[in-house]
Amino acid sequence: MGRYIIHRLLTLVPTWIGVTLMAFLFIHAVPGGPFDTGALRSETTTEILNAKYHLDEPLPTQYFLYMKGVVRGDLGESIVQPGLSVADVILERFPISALLGVSALAVALSVGVTAGLVAAVHRHRLTDHFVMLGATIGYAIPNFVLSIVFLLLFGLKLGVFPVGGWGSPSHIVLPAFALGLPWASLVARLTRTSLIEALQSDYVRTAQAKGASTLRVVLRHAFRNAALPLVTLVALLVAELITGSLIVESIFGIPGMGYYLAQSVLGSDYTLTLGLIVFYATLVFVANLAVDVSYAVLDPRIRYG
Repeated sequence: MGRYIIHRLLTLVPTWIGVTLMAFLFIHAVPGGPFDTGALRSETTTEILNAKYHLDEPLPTQYFLYMKGVVRGDLGESIVQPGLSVADVILERFPISALLGVSALAVALSVGVTAGLVAAVHRHRLTDHFVMLGATIGYAIPNFVLSIVFLLLFGLKLGVFPVGGWGSPSHIVLPAFALGLPWASLVARLTRTSLIEALQSDYVRTAQAKGASTLRVVLRHAFRNAALPLVTLVALLVAELITGSLIVESIFGIPGMGYYLAQSVLGSDYTLTLGLIVFYATLVFVANLAVDVSYAVLDPRIRYG
């Protein structure tokens, strides 16, 4: 196991570097710059600012200087907002985005797995068709559409939940469901497919022949093996729900990292944008590594060399 983890880390490092390089090049390829704001500034002042942030250096030199700081744990500070550290933004705002993402993940898994189990147990029946129809419709509706519908219905018309803001558990409900329900549809379809395949296995037939109840067969025997594909999906969902909450955070007025990422992109704040992307990329790689390692826990037959 230890050798496998080291091997995966050695594989992820060049991939991580490649992601940071691509992000760096894309950011600098966008027309304009952090000091092209139309503000009344002398040419000398602009040159001083460019020199301070090494923007007058060739791109390879800029990338090397930036990555040199990243390796030391220094993600730099905002160019547009001097004194605002990227690390401070992450420490202050990431817990908010993470709480929203985890809440949405709980919605996606609880609703999706339950729907998938019901559909698989009643496969090819009316219940199965009804659940899969709902899953297809749910996956086809974007989360920003659900956000608006939930705001109008549960926020304005019924007044059950607040229409925006952050600070209490009631503020989490609508954005968590708006962000999690489309992915619950995907979880439901994957759970159904995997569970139907597992229910047709020999070990399940053996358990049924021994008189095990349907509930025990489904949860104790079949679902354990059917959960393996879900593990990979969970890693993708963790990254997607935390990093993909930008629009939902904006609609509900949630002060998460999405706000700063949007502002940094619009303002050509190279350092802040790149720092947040590097952080998100690291989060995705860690999630994928955790998934690979967890396979051995879910299925003892898997061994790593």
